[in-house]
Amino acid sequence: MNLKKHTISINYRLLIFLIAILILVSFSSLLFIENHSLVAHDESLYASRAKLIIDTNNWFTPFGKAHHKTIGSYWIIALSFKIFGINEFSARLPSYIFSILSSFVLFKIIKNISNFKIGLISIFTLSSSFLWFSYSKYCSPDTLYIFFNLMGILYLLKINNFLKEPIKNRYFFFSGLFLSLPFFVRSYLQLLPLISLFPLILFKIKKLHFRNTRFFIIGFFIGLIPIMIYYYISYQTYGIDSFIKPYMLLEQKTLTENDIFEGFIFYPRNLILLSTPFFIFLVNGTKYILKNQSRETQILFVFTPFINIILLMITASKYSHYGLFTIPLLASNASFGIYETFKNQSNESKLLLRIFGVLMLITSTLFFLGSILNFHLKILYEFSFIEMLIIFLLSSISIYISSNLLFKTNFKTLNLNKILSIFFIQILMLNILFSNGTIGNPNNDFKDFIYQPDINKLIKNNQIFLIGELDNKNLPLLKFYLPKSKLIKTTEIPKNDSIYGIISDKDIKELDDSMRSKYINLEEFKDINLIKIN
Repeated sequence: MNLKKHTISINYRLLIFLIAILILVSFSSLLFIENHSLVAHDESLYASRAKLIIDTNNWFTPFGKAHHKTIGSYWIIALSFKIFGINEFSARLPSYIFSILSSFVLFKIIKNISNFKIGLISIFTLSSSFLWFSYSKYCSPDTLYIFFNLMGILYLLKINNFLKEPIKNRYFFFSGLFLSLPFFVRSYLQLLPLISLFPLILFKIKKLHFRNTRFFIIGFFIGLIPIMIYYYISYQTYGIDSFIKPYMLLEQKTLTENDIFEGFIFYPRNLILLSTPFFIFLVNGTKYILKNQSRETQILFVFTPFINIILLMITASKYSHYGLFTIPLLASNASFGIYETFKNQSNESKLLLRIFGVLMLITSTLFFLGSILNFHLKILYEFSFIEMLIIFLLSSISIYISSNLLFKTNFKTLNLNKILSIFFIQILMLNILFSNGTIGNPNNDFKDFIYQPDINKLIKNNQIFLIGELDNKNLPLLKFYLPKSKLIKTTEIPKNDSIYGIISDKDIKELDDSMRSKYINLEEFKDINLIKIN
């Protein structure tokens, strides 16, 4: 089969215009903080710990005891708080910035090893993944961690025998540097991409002299300096627990948290679901890469994600975001598959487009019907008329294009612009849902409780004591949303001073009689109470 006999038409201006719109809309969606609230796990944990760094002005050891994660997990969020203030926008902004940068680095990687068109496709496929979209608007260090790894890959792939020695050595140095910096950000989790990338690293260095590869080692150890400084300072403060706690977390997540092999079904299933809709093209992409691309491309986009998923499958963990490193590689694989579909134009390609068309037709129809029902029945009051009109128009366009993929598989009437327009519409609708709080707002009722005018005035003017054993969901949310708070036990409640506090239903029942007669319940929210004592 001659794959070169068909040229692929693509409107570069249109696609660059669509990318610019996505960047503008996705950034704007972060600004609607009145519609956003943090996820109890892990967003509020990262945010409350970053807030603690700001409150204590201690950037290495702000915690009362040895911590199970490296402090670099919180630095970028704390820096954002320092610049933009403490709110949902500044908490989620770093993830957004590094998701955009990661998309650009991935584009550069594909453009360098293949071509510009597939690089452009990868921007749309990656952004359409719900897992990637979620973590690009999530208060965590995960997209920074991915960015560092992609930078390491970019510099590694730039190396070839035709480069001058100084340039080759510089690329090796930066590759090693960027592949070790994530240890400061995500601790032992960086072992997962490193092991997965080992075949690629070995492939790139095996034909070169040690005088070149030593720069990779030098860069790698320089990248470890931040974590070595952190462990030194932490050891001075907390002792040997500084080393034990992160190791215990690694052991827990890999071996003891659930039954071993708990991830065997979880990770393949979730990564496929969270790679909708581009997963349809993965088989085609894998075949095309193995048949037509260079060895390093095969290792990076086929074997590396495969090794990564296998490693996750044999652990006891069940966290979808542990597979986040795999998503850019799978999206790239699918981009090759989409490219090959339009280049090959075989019956198999037509079948793939029909399957993709069916999936997107169903999705678009659900959005279309939802918008119509809401116009007449007003089921979803959080949607404004303008928002529903935009969703109605976008879903109508998506239905039309998806129908063409399903019923008109003559490639003369189809082109790459149309399928990428479907990806664009999906990404745009996800951003609309995020901006109005349909997604990315799991604790809006908690936030409404805190921001009631009387309560908001009270918590701004007074320190709020967090009394007793508050559950793992409410405690980090309270630490983030309360400007001034202090955690105390029920036995530490002042006997003479007048204080305001938040206490659980369980702990309030266990107060002794003398204390029970002194408190006033000001407001109740689910199983917690805002009280005044004395």
